Amino acid sequence: MKKLLLASSALVAGVSFITTASAEETQIKWSAYTEFNVNSTGVEGNVAGGDTNKGLDFNTNSEIHLNASQTADNGLTYGLHVQLEADQSSDNNTDENHIFVEGDFGKVLLGDQDSAGDSLMVNGTSVGFEYGMFGNYTGGLSSLELGGPVARTAADFSDTSDATKITYFTPTYNGFKAGVSFAPDSDSGQTISANSTNIENHLDGGLNYSGSFNDFSIDASLIGATHEVPDSGSSDNTYYAVGGGLMVGYAGFKAAVGAIHEDTENTEEIDTVDVGLSYGTGPWSVAIGAAWSEFDQDNGVNNESIAYSAGVGYEIAPGLNTWVGATAGDYEGGVEEFTNVQTGISVAF
Repeated sequence: MKKLLLASSALVAGVSFITTASAEETQIKWSAYTEFNVNSTGVEGNVAGGDTNKGLDFNTNSEIHLNASQTADNGLTYGLHVQLEADQSSDNNTDENHIFVEGDFGKVLLGDQDSAGDSLMVNGTSVGFEYGMFGNYTGGLSSLELGGPVARTAADFSDTSDATKITYFTPTYNGFKAGVSFAPDSDSGQTISANSTNIENHLDGGLNYSGSFNDFSIDASLIGATHEVPDSGSSDNTYYAVGGGLMVGYAGFKAAVGAIHEDTENTEEIDTVDVGLSYGTGPWSVAIGAAWSEFDQDNGVNNESIAYSAGVGYEIAPGLNTWVGATAGDYEGGVEEFTNVQTGISVAF
C-alpha cells in the first residue's frame, strides 16, 4: 500500500541535522520516524477458519531517511534519496532509493521510487485520511485473511510500486505539472531479471493541476498506465488503467473523489471509486472516507467490495502524533463483513 500518511515520507519532514561538505553547496539531511500501532480485527464469511476475531495485535513501522543534494555553478541540482527500513524481521532493508537531477528542463529520477502516475494522482485519500495502517481501507488485513480481492482506493492501480524505473517531471507552469515513468520489469534494487517477471515494459504518466482561487484550493489529476503481463501461452496480456480525481479545500475542510478503470486482457476488469472528507483545526484532524470496487473476472466470477472508515488525529507536540479510527467493510466472494479498530502513536524527527 502504497500511501500511508503516517507510515510514509509525509511524516518525515521533521527536525533533522544538516552537515555541509563544501562551501554550503552540499547538504546531507537525516530524518527518522517510528510508529506503534494497536489494532483488533474481526472477520466473518467464507474464509479459512470461518468467523474469526483476530484479537489484539501490536506492531511497529520505522524508517530512517537520507537526503543529499548539491547545486552546481551552472544551476544544475542533483542528489540522492534513500529510505532505510528499521523494523525487526523486515524482508527488505530499503524502501525507496533513487538519484535525481533537476534544472530548468524539469526533474529526472533514476532508481527505486513511486511512479509519476502514482505521485500525480489525486483521489479520496488525498485529504490526508490515512491514519495508522488502514489508509487502504482494509485495516491492515492481508488478502489471505480477506479470502479474496481486497478493498482498493483509486490510487491502488498497478504502478509497479518501487520497482527500478526512470521518471521525468516537467517544471510546474501556471499550476500544471506532467510526468512519465518507465520500468522494464517489476524488479528492484540489485536484482537482474534472468527470466520474465510479473510485469514487463511498464509505462505510466499523468497531468496534475494545483492552484487556489480566493479562499479555495483545487487539486486535480488525470493518469494512465500500461504494461505487459507474461502469460504461459504464446503471447502476453496487456494491462491498462485510466483514471483521475479532484480535491477542493476551504477553511480547514478538504473533500476529494477519485476513480480509475483497470483492464487486464484475458483476466479481469476493475472499477474503483473512493471519496474522502477531512477537517483540521489546530492540533486536531478528523476524517471520513469510503471506497468501492467492482471486480469482473473473465472466468465469470464477479464481486464487489465496499469499505467505510473514520478517524481522529491529534498532534501532541511537534513530531509526536496519535490517532484512533475504525473501518468496516463487505467483500463479496471472500469475507462477507469485517471490522477493524486501531489506535497508535508516532514520533518523527
